[in-house]
Amino acid sequence: MSQVSRPKPRVALLTCLISGMLSLAANSIPSLTVRAHTVPRNDSLSSQPLSTSAQFDDPYSDFRNARYSNAGLLNERDEVKLGTQLHREVTKKFNLTDAGLDRVERIGQGCAKTSLRPGLLYKFHVIQSREINGFSLPGGHIYVTTALLRLANENELASVLAHEVGHIVARHSLKTLKASQEYDDIAKQLGELTGVAGDVARDLGVALGQMIGAGFLTVHSRDEEREADFLGVRTMPRAGFDPQGMITMFQKLQRVEEQDSNLLGTLFSDHPDAGERIENTRYEIARMKRNR
Repeated sequence: MSQVSRPKPRVALLTCLISGMLSLAANSIPSLTVRAHTVPRNDSLSSQPLSTSAQFDDPYSDFRNARYSNAGLLNERDEVKLGTQLHREVTKKFNLTDAGLDRVERIGQGCAKTSLRPGLLYKFHVIQSREINGFSLPGGHIYVTTALLRLANENELASVLAHEVGHIVARHSLKTLKASQEYDDIAKQLGELTGVAGDVARDLGVALGQMIGAGFLTVHSRDEEREADFLGVRTMPRAGFDPQGMITMFQKLQRVEEQDSNLLGTLFSDHPDAGERIENTRYEIARMKRNR
């Protein structure tokens, strides 16, 4: 990312936006695939028929009737513009590779087409890295590392990609942007953006480069992680994958954390516990089987 010693007023405004957004994110839990949501549960739920008490204890009850759209957020056209600009900054920070991309594309597109947002153009990318990681950005961009590809089998990789698609379906990053006081200024500049050159694109690039460097748009709250788990595990069977792969993926990540937590990358540096997410996933798989 290039440094600008004398930022223009527009850059200063965007930098102010980033600072405010990072402050908002400070209390959220930075994780994409192994964040546990602490919901009190009865461990016997997965083997019992659903009842009133079971419904009360449903870890995904908040999301079952959710409807997703860009209403009140950036429109989809500007979301795609934002994603394009963000991706340009990702290519400056990370080394993208074609190694394993065919596999990611095949599995990822299958999950995307059977998601609750099938009309968006999704673009999958592989980052050369020894860290096990994955993240998504607005506009349909999804990234996984080569280390993750080596760790995961087909169903496990599908669980990660379906989870990241879930973040895009639920517009989690767009909702974070919307929470900023400077949202209207950002939306206006994206509306004025007509290409990758010019003052607007350059100013946005400076600000978005700082966002990528801070990892801000890949930081999600516990509820957002839980929602992406819910959307992901329900997408998997529709795409032809075994949802048990989400459980075994969490279990593999737990073992890696015990052996060498540094391999989980900065997003997992606070040693998250995946136990509750495993239980939540088992609950949902059992529920899907009962409702067939």
